[in-house]
Amino acid sequence: MTANIIKIACCLVCVVGIALAAPATVKLPKDFVQCKRSDPKLNECIKNSLRKAIPHLVKGVPSFGLYPIDPLRITALGIDQGTGPVSIKLNFRDLDISNIGSVKINEIFADLNKNNITLDVHFEKPITLDGNYDIKGKVIILPITGDGLCKISLENLKAKINVYLNPVVKNGITYADVSDIKLTFTTTKMRLKLDNLFKGDKALGNNMNTFLNENWRDILAELQTNFESALAAAFSGVAQQFFSRVPYNQVFIE
Repeated sequence: MTANIIKIACCLVCVVGIALAAPATVKLPKDFVQCKRSDPKLNECIKNSLRKAIPHLVKGVPSFGLYPIDPLRITALGIDQGTGPVSIKLNFRDLDISNIGSVKINEIFADLNKNNITLDVHFEKPITLDGNYDIKGKVIILPITGDGLCKISLENLKAKINVYLNPVVKNGITYADVSDIKLTFTTTKMRLKLDNLFKGDKALGNNMNTFLNENWRDILAELQTNFESALAAAFSGVAQQFFSRVPYNQVFIE
């Protein structure tokens, strides 16, 4: 199975670096808090920094070249699930992910000796995905085809995000490459609505949507790894845009 991100406009993981620090030439909003890597309460400082930074970041930070992140636009996302009970090719286009701004930071652990950060978060509002889709394949025992508008809602979403950085020297200055991001999530309910299934046959489409929602746990169990990999790839791509602009010792100040 594979999961691919073709192009991502913007995303949440950038807040990890942005909230910690920025280039000296950039004026930070007054509520931003910078953290020193030598601080014995570094994790607490990062958590507090992110809590204060998120309302600003939701609206966008033009000085960093970052757009508003709520909704978050993903221009294309493809999932190719070739085997198992759910065997589909599913593509999303112009997908808007909403309610990211309702994120709350539960815990943060930064191991700067190993250059990684772990975030444990939850969202106070359902995460919704609205956009265009096309699908072809089989879901459990039923064939499925469609092309149209879609809406997916994930309730009580909790996520764990691991960010792995790799210091690299460019022109004598050390920056951080995002070597990997791993993301896992849980949800208490997934709701789906796919328009224009079966070439617009309303009876078949309504029955399929009912079937999908009644069996959401089984469907998510088959697709979750792909969703997590796709979202992690999105986060990695945009986080790299930030870290490639800001020297490492300005992201984590001495």
